[in-house]
Amino acid sequence: MALTYQPRTEVYRFHPAVVLGAVLAAIFLQVFLPIYLTLLTLFDLPLLVVIYFGFSRRNPSSGLLLGLAVGMAQDLLSNNPVGLFGMAKTLVGFAASSLSARLDTDRPVPRLLLLFVFVHVHQVIVASIQGLLLGEAGEFLGLRVLEAALVNALAGVLGFHVLDRFRKST
Repeated sequence: MALTYQPRTEVYRFHPAVVLGAVLAAIFLQVFLPIYLTLLTLFDLPLLVVIYFGFSRRNPSSGLLLGLAVGMAQDLLSNNPVGLFGMAKTLVGFAASSLSARLDTDRPVPRLLLLFVFVHVHQVIVASIQGLLLGEAGEFLGLRVLEAALVNALAGVLGFHVLDRFRKST
């Protein structure tokens, strides 16, 4: 009797109000809280929402579209050039959805590691776009970037645990 490991690739669905509420809350908090508390500039809550729903739905198309919508909304409400976060979050949403179909992203340790990587990849994409298209110097390596990746990964693991309560198996 041979035992083989079958990774769980369960796809979850959410009530549309949960997705919309999480996206709007993340964008609202991202835009307005750092004005009053500068320490919160390390967090990228919309990115965490895109990664979470990418991990849960495991559908590259929905991850791509959610990343696009969230990134463009974040661009429109901030002082960034329109499309900067839209492009970056689109790529990260697609990658998170694609990778989660092959890996178990329901446990805290893989989530922590993948969040750290995806937050850092997001920063590399943003810095590359700033450098190539805008002619600005973007930072993608350094203590501040690694600190932001770690803080977002830890916050994401905690936030994902809360959002897990709203998901339903298909």
